[in-house]
Amino acid sequence: MYQGKVIYTVSDVNRYIKALINNDQNLKFIYVRGEISNFKPGANGHLYFSLKDKECLINVAMFNNYAKAITFVPKNGDEVVVLASADVYPARGSYQLLAFEMNQVGQGDILLELEKLKKQLQAEGLFEQSRKRPINIYPHAIGVITAKNSAAIKDILFNLKRRYPIADIYVFYSAVQGDSAPAELLKAFNESQKYDLDTLIIGRGGGASEDLSAFNDEKLVRAIANSKMPVIAAVGHEIDSTLVDFVADKRASTPTGAAELATVDRREIEQKFQYAIDDMSESLKNKLMDMKEDISSYQEELNEAIKDYLTDEKRKLKAYQDQLEALSPLKVLNRGFSITQDKDGKVITSVKDVKCGDTITTIVKDGTINSKVEKVEER
Repeated sequence: MYQGKVIYTVSDVNRYIKALINNDQNLKFIYVRGEISNFKPGANGHLYFSLKDKECLINVAMFNNYAKAITFVPKNGDEVVVLASADVYPARGSYQLLAFEMNQVGQGDILLELEKLKKQLQAEGLFEQSRKRPINIYPHAIGVITAKNSAAIKDILFNLKRRYPIADIYVFYSAVQGDSAPAELLKAFNESQKYDLDTLIIGRGGGASEDLSAFNDEKLVRAIANSKMPVIAAVGHEIDSTLVDFVADKRASTPTGAAELATVDRREIEQKFQYAIDDMSESLKNKLMDMKEDISSYQEELNEAIKDYLTDEKRKLKAYQDQLEALSPLKVLNRGFSITQDKDGKVITSVKDVKCGDTITTIVKDGTINSKVEKVEER
């Protein structure tokens, strides 16, 4: 298939391009003006940064033997002029400038314009802490604005589902860098305002400061200031702050951090329920023990009361018994008296109760005497 054709390796191509650039006199020792971005001083004294204008960006490396001659402290936003030559780094196939000199011109126009807009919005009160709204960490619905198929949306969705799976999630996709990003972000934001959301997350993963410029768009910032629901900014850059960060109700340094700010972890809820169940179980256990002790105490008191009651009743019964015995006819019989009854057992108390010929019974202390009336005399 490839017979008779020259096949180059990747290294061959990169080395060839490097040779072309290194041998081009128009790219040797040229002066380049731009604004410093992504400034990263190396531990060995080398400097790595980018130079940018309103449209383009190029990487720059400055080795320590040249960096020592710089008369100022470079930082992001400085506008400088460097004396440099174009070069290629074959291992990555990327081209850059190798800088030999660097002189400061002044703060870059881009940074000055951004600072001017920031002060204006701050003066209008858009960044005031009193405007910040609390986040409902038990949401029924959360909105997310970020790039489609990005690491940011994967992180946010994964952590929202892991932490609080019962919330509905609405995603509004948008470009997050490039010329179209500001308009797309604003469109996605306006669409999100049509939904009943508890919280709106807007952001992206990390990136260079120029990649975050869409989140400094004035229209987008003003729209977020008037959001129906609290907004969490998750632009994903720990060092640089965008205007969206300042106007949002909360700021997260990463998309994962935004998911954590937007929800409570279900494990915390489960743990709180477990604590509540344990507390209730312990409370019931203690209550039952108290009731058991109370019942035991009441039982002892009841037993004692019953005992006292029975003793008192026995005493009363004995008194009644003594009274009955004192009134008993048998007591009278013991003293020599008797009781006479007619044939029906009725006590005879008068001579009028009998007549001659009646059979009567006389009760004495040790038995009975049956008699027949022969004579009745009335006294």
